[in-house]
Amino acid sequence: MADGKNHGVASGAVRSDDLMTSDGDAKQAFMTALSAALDDGSFAKLTLGKFRGEGEASKAVATLVMLKDVPHLKVVTSFPRKDETKTYKVEEGLGAIGSSIGVTYMSATLFSTVRDIRLDYSRKGVPHLAHGKATLKTAEPVAHDRKKTYLVPLDRPYLKALQIADGEGRIKPSMQGKYRQICRFIEIADDLIKDSDLRKDAPLSIIDIGSGKGYLTFAFYDHLTTGLGRRCHMAGIEMRADLVDFCNRLARELGFEGLSFVAEAASRTSQPHVDIVIALHACDTATDDAMALGARADAGIILSAPCCQHEIAPQIKDTGDGLQGLIKYPLLKQRQADLVTDAARALLLEASGYKVKMIEFVSTEHTSKNILIAAVKSSHADRVTAREQYQALKNTTGFSTQHLESQLKDAE
Repeated sequence: MADGKNHGVASGAVRSDDLMTSDGDAKQAFMTALSAALDDGSFAKLTLGKFRGEGEASKAVATLVMLKDVPHLKVVTSFPRKDETKTYKVEEGLGAIGSSIGVTYMSATLFSTVRDIRLDYSRKGVPHLAHGKATLKTAEPVAHDRKKTYLVPLDRPYLKALQIADGEGRIKPSMQGKYRQICRFIEIADDLIKDSDLRKDAPLSIIDIGSGKGYLTFAFYDHLTTGLGRRCHMAGIEMRADLVDFCNRLARELGFEGLSFVAEAASRTSQPHVDIVIALHACDTATDDAMALGARADAGIILSAPCCQHEIAPQIKDTGDGLQGLIKYPLLKQRQADLVTDAARALLLEASGYKVKMIEFVSTEHTSKNILIAAVKSSHADRVTAREQYQALKNTTGFSTQHLESQLKDAE
């Protein structure tokens, strides 16, 4: 449609009487439809034409691509002798497209798998909105990154129930990052289970602290029971009662008999025996409560992605080892505190008999809190060295108290 003559819609297919929108609302309605199509996975492409801007005449086509697991809009602008490509994050792309419609381009057509929508401006600048039957049937985003096989099949029913996948089993563009996060977690956990001393013939007892809406909880339970054929009893611990009710209903609907959710704080959770403890982005000292629970219960595996490390930051001071040039800047002091907190946690787990790995969990495109502390119970853990290194860390950075240390001392 970009040249103003061929709009990419069959003659007679677009009808103006089906979309009763006033002129003043036409552009807003078009942009709302575009945003909705990108969100629900029905977006196929967008074309811009009827060039009225400054400079050399052009037309443009926007498609959806994936870069580092994040949806982007790729806009290819065609000039008579060359093409120019720009890639935007979705929100930025929507802004760029919206600012060009009615200014640079007087015609825009949205192609989705549901319908085609066209916005045209008259010579007097009056917008007119019309729609017709869909002319494109596929809306799969083109991935720039190399394809890989994931341990979470797209046909798993919980993906649809949690709105990660659409009705046809395709991951929604807005949920691609969450799907990659789930797959990465399952990949890490699968490797740790295989390398652990957990008995293969015994049911697994698992606790997920701060389970939220249950994205990773449902995925891990399904992988263990369906993918690995393991028996397990898994509890999601979450303070928000509405999410607990939602997840319990969904677990029953999916037939996940060994999965349940409980509304309580991490600090109040106790378990005499647990094989695996999970705490992904549990806020501040809730991470320490989860780790302490696992260590006290002699859990085989503890998996934690820490968040909101506030406890140590006020305690850090220059102990004479040259920290003043770093900690005088509040932003750098907080980042230093984050690293010190997680190092302290790792050393305390090692001192409790765990082999610990620090793993990049998700891309920093999604969150700066991207460290996963993976601890596996081991008779080969060097407890003495870990205690010495922990004390040296306290001496160097000046902090005196740490919640996980206190919890573990209370349990002695």
